[in-house]
Amino acid sequence: MFFFPYGTDAPIYHWPIVTVAMIVVNTIVFVLEVGNPEIVETYALAIGEGMHPIQWVTTNFLHTGIGHLVGNMLALWAFGLIVEGKLGPWKTIAVYLGIGTLYGFTVQLLLLDHESTKCLGASAIVFGIMAICLIWAPENELHCFLLILLRFRPFVFWFEVAVKWLVAIYVTLDVLILVLRGGALSSEFLHVVGAVVGFAVGITLLKTGQVDCEHWDVFSVWAGRHLMTPDEHAKEYAESPAGKREAEARELRRQEKVARQLDMILAQVQAVIRDKNPLPAFHAVKKIVNGNPRWMLPESELLQLIQLLTEKVHYSEAIEMMQFYLGCYEVKKNIVRMKLAQTYLLKSQPRTALKALKQLDPQTLDAAQQKFYRNLRAKLESMQTQDTYELTEEV
Repeated sequence: MFFFPYGTDAPIYHWPIVTVAMIVVNTIVFVLEVGNPEIVETYALAIGEGMHPIQWVTTNFLHTGIGHLVGNMLALWAFGLIVEGKLGPWKTIAVYLGIGTLYGFTVQLLLLDHESTKCLGASAIVFGIMAICLIWAPENELHCFLLILLRFRPFVFWFEVAVKWLVAIYVTLDVLILVLRGGALSSEFLHVVGAVVGFAVGITLLKTGQVDCEHWDVFSVWAGRHLMTPDEHAKEYAESPAGKREAEARELRRQEKVARQLDMILAQVQAVIRDKNPLPAFHAVKKIVNGNPRWMLPESELLQLIQLLTEKVHYSEAIEMMQFYLGCYEVKKNIVRMKLAQTYLLKSQPRTALKALKQLDPQTLDAAQQKFYRNLRAKLESMQTQDTYELTEEV
């Protein structure tokens, strides 16, 4: 019987460069191993002989025979496609060597008092990668090829099987055999250690955001998030702590950008006011206010702009800026309101001018302002139209 899971329907975003490279390296090392048996004695994982860090890495590239090598490499291809397809080459090689190193360290540490023996093979890494696939892509399928020879007659089957079922079968069988053997050192023991390390690595990378499983990881599938619509995912993320932090950071960046733009526009407004060219300044202020209703032009610049617009006979624009002032500042609102009434008068709108003036509380005025207020109000009440009228006080 020959079984080979050769492909997957899982999203693949990176070519399996490291997966192929590891298959090639393992094959080359096996060829060297056949010609130099002492390699195994030196670099296989020594059990019961203390801790040997270099062996934590080297043991993962040695194999006991061609069947051992081929079985591991076929499984590495099938499951490495998924892991490297999501992680990319650099993270994949770190995961590959990391699982192998942790496995070697763990086995030597757990079996310090065991009788002396040797362990070798990439099986622990393969089982670690299988465990990662179970965490990241339980519902994805593997495309499988199965060849069975019965009385020299071949029977060929092509089929798909979910990652979760295939990994579950492999791991469960090894766990059962390990239990039946009383936990003794065996291939099954090494496979289970590799799978445990793989589970830890897979969960860690997923929870720290090192891999995006697009809501098809085991936790999302368990919670039913793989069935949610994109809008539902977006809403869920927006309400999560990470989503809120991202939204706050995005809003902060937006505010900083707006602040820089406002500073630039303010500098331009100040420049045109100094040049006594009020209309460009007026339009710039309007543009800012339309986009940022809570923004206020500094009071001194706003008063200068009102004065310049009035002097240049831009009465409508001056009125708009005076109304803007009254909504923002308090210090000179009495003078500005009288200036507003006078400007309406200059536009031949005495009734509107009188209405604006009546919003003023005379009791808040000083003696000079009260005198001016009485004269202006008396004039507005007695006249029907008035072409010109000058308020001599500075705003």
